[in-house]
Amino acid sequence: MGCAEKQSAVQVIPNDLRAPAYPLITIDPYTSAWSCTDKLYDESVKHWTGTNFPLIGAIRVDGEVFRFMGVEEPPLKTIAAMSTEKEWIGKYTFNKPAKGWENRSFNDANWKKDKAAFGTPDELNVQTLWLTKDIWVRRDIEITEDLTNKKVFLIYSHDDIFELYVNGIQVVETGYVWRKNVILELPADVIKTLTPGQNVIAAHCHNRTGGALVDFGLYVEDEIPTYLDRTAVQKSADVQATQTHYTFDCGNVELKVSFTAPLFTDDLYLISRPVNYISYEVNALDNQEHDVQVYFETAPHWALNIGSQASRSEMSTANNLLYLKTGSTEQNILGRSGDDVKIDWGYFYLSADTKTSAGAYGNPYSLRSEFANNGKVAASSGEQDNVNTAISQDLGNGKNLSGFVMLGYDDLYSIQYFGENLRPYWNKNGNKKIEDVFAEAWKDFDNLKKRCDKFDLEHM
Repeated sequence: MGCAEKQSAVQVIPNDLRAPAYPLITIDPYTSAWSCTDKLYDESVKHWTGTNFPLIGAIRVDGEVFRFMGVEEPPLKTIAAMSTEKEWIGKYTFNKPAKGWENRSFNDANWKKDKAAFGTPDELNVQTLWLTKDIWVRRDIEITEDLTNKKVFLIYSHDDIFELYVNGIQVVETGYVWRKNVILELPADVIKTLTPGQNVIAAHCHNRTGGALVDFGLYVEDEIPTYLDRTAVQKSADVQATQTHYTFDCGNVELKVSFTAPLFTDDLYLISRPVNYISYEVNALDNQEHDVQVYFETAPHWALNIGSQASRSEMSTANNLLYLKTGSTEQNILGRSGDDVKIDWGYFYLSADTKTSAGAYGNPYSLRSEFANNGKVAASSGEQDNVNTAISQDLGNGKNLSGFVMLGYDDLYSIQYFGENLRPYWNKNGNKKIEDVFAEAWKDFDNLKKRCDKFDLEHM
């Protein structure tokens, strides 16, 4: 089934559970995506660790665009980058400093000086070891532009208890938690202190146990147009055994979206097959035909441990399907272990049929502009680094339309067993291509969707 007239309605017993997080993609613990808000469009889709796994969905109805999934993050321009993006030098001490250590005028001449991030070797991009209980860090930031009436953001990572000041004003105070790449919009009174010339961000972190980390940077919202500001109106969210269903009003049409993971325990090969589905139905609310296009966009975060790692994307076609492929440039196979680790080897795929779909990769704001203005993305060629990928599907005119896309991951090797790297079960003999697995999944969709619907009905 590609984009066509919809099939008959599925019988479902609604689940009254208000889930703490709604499962969207559940291929394995690495390729796992959730909605942590009541409305699918209120926040970025998340990995189970809480890290953003950007996945955006939008529908264009008679030229009007409605975002139904994910958020269009504000485009940020760097004032002072995090260490994961660019090297920065900070002054630090492990001994409790004198009162006023957070102020711009404080004399830190006796503090040590070295590269960020600060922490234990097992933490993110640590360049300077911090093995004591406490660290105080000051970072001088040179501002060259007027930030009046602009949105300014602090991004920070910490482990554990953390406090941070901008020009002496406290903006962060945490309890016993550890988080990475938190984005915080600064209040107006703090922005007023960020004047051209030297400014200071100062932080103190207390490590209770385990890993330790301090890193932070400053950013300002860039003046780039956005195209997905208007949201659909979510009417329902329903978690079933193998699927999560959403219903939206989008102008003159109703949109039903289903996230399907056919994880049947009596079929080991199917469980291991690393492909999930996002399907949808579009139904006219006014009994008129409407011109409809649908858009799905992913960020390289799906194939990276941290979003700032270098990545590469490309597009290909085979088996009447198009494949948008993204992976890290490093490809350190099974090179990471520990807590809060995302996969950064192997390749993430977004796939759909070639008949009704167009695929592209590039700057996300350019991709969204193409869809909003033209109803489709402009096809890409070759390879490109550090870009988002997108698929648009043209459903044409109709009262009742439907389609689906597939998301999947080829991890190449899944586990290390007594020093030997082992392939995933679906490719245990090393003779299958991921493109062929997607082709199988494409042909199986109708039957698997019916099977999931039946299973969900019987197990509610």
